[in-house]
Amino acid sequence: MINEVTISRLDELIGDYDTPFFNYLLYSYDLSLNDCEAIINDLKNDINSNRVAADNLVSTLEDYFKRKVTDLEKQSKLDYLTELINPESDYYVRFLKRYGLDEDEIGLIYSRIESRILEDNITDFEIKRYLEYYFANSVKQGSYFRDLDMIVGRAYDTLTIRKAKRDYPILTDRDIVDIVMAIRERIIDAVEFRRGIKHEFFDQCMRKSEDKKARALSNLEYFVEESGDSFSHFVKSKGLTRQEGEMILSEIKGEISSGMIQPEWINSVFLTKRFNEYNERK
Repeated sequence: MINEVTISRLDELIGDYDTPFFNYLLYSYDLSLNDCEAIINDLKNDINSNRVAADNLVSTLEDYFKRKVTDLEKQSKLDYLTELINPESDYYVRFLKRYGLDEDEIGLIYSRIESRILEDNITDFEIKRYLEYYFANSVKQGSYFRDLDMIVGRAYDTLTIRKAKRDYPILTDRDIVDIVMAIRERIIDAVEFRRGIKHEFFDQCMRKSEDKKARALSNLEYFVEESGDSFSHFVKSKGLTRQEGEMILSEIKGEISSGMIQPEWINSVFLTKRFNEYNERK
């Protein structure tokens, strides 16, 4: 019932597309009658679906018009970008063709600028500036991509990957993939890697490894410190002294430092298992 009342009020505001308020929207936002009709239908659907609570219909409707204008602007800019990178376009021939990029490289550049358009609604001038910037760095980027592909191989099975897993055992296969994808994103962003991609890869592996070790230690300390007396009772319940409990914790910390324990493993079940194993050894 509330939705019906709201839509009835909306119909009063719009009339037969001839009220003063509708004329204000039509001419202020320079939209076609079809666009206006589509906006109003979208708002009605959102009201019926309870996706919007239109307490102030005038303000809400104007917000929908503003959003439509922004969406149309972004689509227009995407079309402009597509036109600029068309190999037959005058702009491409004059400014971009000399870089000799293949379709995949151009596709990566398009995706990066596309995201800037959708997220930041950049201007036409900025679109051209980013195009020239990314294309100008394309030769260096191509070299970076080739170096990264050499590291990855066909299935993350190269000697470099094996060394990374050996040197940083806390890293999972997912971690390695995430590191490679993050470097790929930075290459697309035209970041300069003065010490090379291989150095960057191992540097990121080291950073990720240290971050995971720190989180594992933090999880362990949080569990012990937050438990307080409960932890002491837990140690006693296993028939162990406080000194033995501290020794087990020290062993766990040593394994964390060696990269043998994942942060998410640290919980009461894990500690119970370790204390039971200690008792079995005794």
